[in-house]
Amino acid sequence: MDSHSSIVSIAPFLLPAIVTCFLFFARHAPASGDKHQRTPPTLPFALPLVGHLLQFLWNTERLLGKAATCFDPTTPVRLKLLNRRVTILNGASNVATLFKGSRGLSSERWLVQVLVTAFGVNTADVPFYHADNTGIGQQPLPGSNQVPREHRIFHLVYQNVHDGLSGARLEEMQNQMIRNLYAQFAALDVNSNAWTDIPDIYGSFIRNICFAASTTSLCGPRIFEAAPNITADFWDFDGHLPNLFKEMPQWLFPSAYKARDKMKDNLKRWHELAHQGYDVSQSDQDRRNWEEHFGSKLMRCRHAFFSKMPLSKDSVAADDLGLLWAATANAIPAIGWMVLEVLQRPKLLEQVRVEITPHFRSTAGTGPPSIDIDGLCQEPLIQSIYAEVLRVHNGTVVARVPQTTNFSIAGWRFPKDEAIMVSTYDTARSPYIWNQGTPENPHPVDEFWPERFILDPNDPSSGPVAPQANCEERPLDPSNAPPQPRFSLDGTLGSWVPYGGGTRMCPGRHFAKKELIVSMAMFLTEFDIQLMPRDGWIQDDKRYFMFGVMHPMGSIPARIRRRKHSFTE
Repeated sequence: MDSHSSIVSIAPFLLPAIVTCFLFFARHAPASGDKHQRTPPTLPFALPLVGHLLQFLWNTERLLGKAATCFDPTTPVRLKLLNRRVTILNGASNVATLFKGSRGLSSERWLVQVLVTAFGVNTADVPFYHADNTGIGQQPLPGSNQVPREHRIFHLVYQNVHDGLSGARLEEMQNQMIRNLYAQFAALDVNSNAWTDIPDIYGSFIRNICFAASTTSLCGPRIFEAAPNITADFWDFDGHLPNLFKEMPQWLFPSAYKARDKMKDNLKRWHELAHQGYDVSQSDQDRRNWEEHFGSKLMRCRHAFFSKMPLSKDSVAADDLGLLWAATANAIPAIGWMVLEVLQRPKLLEQVRVEITPHFRSTAGTGPPSIDIDGLCQEPLIQSIYAEVLRVHNGTVVARVPQTTNFSIAGWRFPKDEAIMVSTYDTARSPYIWNQGTPENPHPVDEFWPERFILDPNDPSSGPVAPQANCEERPLDPSNAPPQPRFSLDGTLGSWVPYGGGTRMCPGRHFAKKELIVSMAMFLTEFDIQLMPRDGWIQDDKRYFMFGVMHPMGSIPARIRRRKHSFTE
């Protein structure tokens, strides 16, 4: 690979000499140039050759927290990671400007590096990925390579996800999700007359149920025929993924690479079985939005264009592993947190069930209830819980790479091909932006507050951002009806960014919101769940910091029983 390839394999050999010879603090690089073209300052570091690499590998949260607070809240800060430099972008307005400047930015080269190091794309196929610098838009970027349309992999992948999660295909995915989740519930040996003990309500219950339902919706049931142990294998791989993302060498963490290769083998067996049962060359003529071999039309069309690319079976499996991870490894912990945050607050559970109930209706037979998904997803408290979970428990780092030599934001100059990173964890905790309640009823930025995203027109202290930070006028209701509290993201532009932003904003975000809310509602409707007594609130597992929504830490014992409910006819 190029200079963005692995940087940590030699670090253990350098460390003793560095510690011995260079025990001093380097001064941060001063902002240089005129006031319109300043170079961002560098965060101070102790080891000149290594820079911030060791902190980045072993305490990323603390390092990015320092980068967010070392200077003023809007100053971008550079980090030195051995032979790389990256800039951490701070300030809501700067983050918003970054996303608006998407045409001068790219994330494809960064994505290829992740596909290779984390998901195992064959290095022999890397030149094919790198040859495509045409971008994700319908038209190739000006001055880009002359790439055949069927080889524009980044455009095809992005457009495929966008099309697969919109319109009738989105509706089918929603219906599949409900049916598959209900089927998982029905198969459980849990009744309404007695409590059933669960050793870990998240790790051995919510997580596994959601993975089976989500994966069946996306890939169809044949994937579980080809790989019966794929659920356990996937979560084993996910547990090792932080070391793969950080490019830890194979000799140091062989189990991580073994888990990744096992998942790739699972997917290759599924590909073989699915191709035996379905001819993907016919996918354009097939009007069905779902079938049993490849599942969703998204996946079916994806394999149709993969079949026209000179990619190895190993790389196709790795690319699909990346998609499967993106579709499940953030959404499922978020579902877990929505359920757990509500269960930890009995009064909140009552309020949430009041909002859920009107949107569930019984159906004939023993099938799942009919759910008014759009109505459910408009309820203010439920939406606020959804948004607050993604604010508090999301530790994603969004990366963009300037493609021009004169890219700048607010007078700060950013070098071409040097990554700009946004820590969603820190933007979501800025005390200068977020509402922290009142002196009588405080709600610090690092705590979960279910009502943080509810704006009450009659309460000037309500809403997601601090009153002085929100200069937007609150709209008047033209009906002259008494103003009602509502869900609001007003004032959070550049601060609440769980899905990124700009032209590369997550194309699955609309489906994700519905998946999270509907899944939480179904768990809380179908089961009574009592968490076992514990000391303090459930915490994030910080091993997953930087890689998306963090899992709850440790085992969470609970007991469950089916609820005796009656839906509206």
